[in-house]
Amino acid sequence: MGWLQRLFAVRLTVQGQSMEPAYRPGSRVWMSRFSYLFQQPARGDVVVIRAPVDDRRLELKRIIGLPDEEVSWSQGHFAINGVKLDEPYAHIPPAPPGDDERRAVRLGAAQYVVAGDNRLASDDSRTYGPVTRSAILGKIREARPDAQVVIMT
Repeated sequence: MGWLQRLFAVRLTVQGQSMEPAYRPGSRVWMSRFSYLFQQPARGDVVVIRAPVDDRRLELKRIIGLPDEEVSWSQGHFAINGVKLDEPYAHIPPAPPGDDERRAVRLGAAQYVVAGDNRLASDDSRTYGPVTRSAILGKIREARPDAQVVIMT
């Protein structure tokens, strides 16, 4: 890969199970560094974030909630401004008995809710709260067979 291509994209290898079934451990993906140079992250985008609990760790997550929205969740399902979100990509097994508490957050101007597709195996905004725009490093573009950098999900 040439130096110009490396300037715009990074090859990554997925570790962990939080984005299954779409991205399995060992999957290789391209992260575009400049996807959001002229546009904002959109709901459903799969992104690489700097983990809020350890800024040396990178995580692969899906954008769920956008700035200035109210995002609520219960039993692994999300709602935006009171409307249940259709998430065909998500793996949401039945919740254990007693796990029906609804939680909600009102996002600020530069805040996002992110989550793993495999809800039982994901630490995400349900655990550590919203992420800021500056924590979103890039957008996943496509799977590739020759990744180099390792990211956690």
